[in-house]
Amino acid sequence: MGQMQSKEKLMFNHVRSGNVEGIRALCLEGANLEWMDKEGNTPLILACKKSKLYDVAQTLIELGANVNAHPSAPRDATPLYHAARRGLEKTVKLLLSNGANYDCQTPLQQARYYKYTKVVRAIENHICVFSGWMREFYGPALLGVFAPQLLSRRVWVVIIPTSSIYPKPYKFELVVYASLKDAQPRVVMALRNPHLKEPEEMHPNTSVTIVDNDNKKKSLKLASSIEEGRQQLKWFCDACKGIPQPVRRPPVVVQTVLPSAPPLADYDTEAIEEGPMHYPLSGSTTPSASGGGGNKKDGGSSGQCLICMDAPSDGICVPCGHVAGCMSCLTQIKSHASECPICRANIHQVMKVYRV
Repeated sequence: MGQMQSKEKLMFNHVRSGNVEGIRALCLEGANLEWMDKEGNTPLILACKKSKLYDVAQTLIELGANVNAHPSAPRDATPLYHAARRGLEKTVKLLLSNGANYDCQTPLQQARYYKYTKVVRAIENHICVFSGWMREFYGPALLGVFAPQLLSRRVWVVIIPTSSIYPKPYKFELVVYASLKDAQPRVVMALRNPHLKEPEEMHPNTSVTIVDNDNKKKSLKLASSIEEGRQQLKWFCDACKGIPQPVRRPPVVVQTVLPSAPPLADYDTEAIEEGPMHYPLSGSTTPSASGGGGNKKDGGSSGQCLICMDAPSDGICVPCGHVAGCMSCLTQIKSHASECPICRANIHQVMKVYRV
């Protein structure tokens, strides 16, 4: 027993010093990756407390460390909790991509409390069923009829589940931020069977009112902030009912595409100005531009952009060859995700095609 314990203590020493090879060697010798010290730290928890130990955290996960390990108390002190509490954006993304739970939203609450904006965006982007710029109406309703633009403000809206293990009925929250620079939301509204005042027809300038069932006096009136926002309003209403959207990525900065330009490592939350990007699922079908029943799967053969659903598809992804959308949308995808929205192959270049 003493010999095993000394192995585990040696493992912690290797973690602190960033000795990746030593960690791998001890793992081959049978060291327990889930052993906890007196403070309740596993090797992975310890690695998630410092940005310089990112490579160590990555190695431990590759070796099979439990990304959701936590001591008996406090219950939510998981690796994700500690990384979010310290604003370690890169480590947070690593944990989320490897199945870290966000139960009770404790990591998100920590990131908001300590105002780690990029960590808040990373967690919400990973778990949200809707995100995008919208217009929030305020002030007297009568004045809103005559001058709606003067009584509305642009806000960033996300809808997120309150648990990584969906209960029945599903529970979601509507969160409103004054801007993407803010880590702390201005409004948080529970969406338990929300009362939605939806219009019968989704016109671009139509608004949707959400009434809080717990507090009938608390309501929000929102409209799309982009032109031709019918689809965004539909996505928003569906998300309020718990229907997730195809993709949960934030908008990205439009960049000029050059053959030699590498993809951006991250998005700049202060530079985002355009409306939200919604990417179709791989292999999803899209109605033809004429509105007929014939669905297309060939990445834009209908002549309509599969992403914004408005512009013609005039951009081709190289080297996969899919005509997947308009140049504007594909440029944004190339600069952020660098993946074809049809086959998920890496995009080396986006080229404009001319239809005859």
